[in-house]
Amino acid sequence: MEEKIVKTIPLAHDLTLEILDLSRKISSDAFQVKMTARVTIPVKESIFTPESFTNFSLENIISKVGTTTTYEHKKERNFIMAPDKDTVFDQLVASFEGTLLPYVSKPSFPRKYILKCYMQ
Repeated sequence: MEEKIVKTIPLAHDLTLEILDLSRKISSDAFQVKMTARVTIPVKESIFTPESFTNFSLENIISKVGTTTTYEHKKERNFIMAPDKDTVFDQLVASFEGTLLPYVSKPSFPRKYILKCYMQ
């Protein structure tokens, strides 16, 4: 499946949100419409507050999570007729931007997401 980046949005901590179209044709006149929002987060000390390291060290976090982690949110709809594909994709993007974009835009998001990955 080919990844097509349709939009990039700059976020806090020099991060970038990518909106990808991963839609694919499933019949002669229908699509599976897939939208993925992706943020690649480097695990580095500047993302954390000093209080973050009271229970964890950066070395422990990196050993478990790695030097980067990726947040992804996927939305999809099946059997969308070809003429409606772009409209449905735009609706999926608008839904993400209305509900989750404010969350991933917060300056605390990278730190909280990295710690969530660490705790899993």
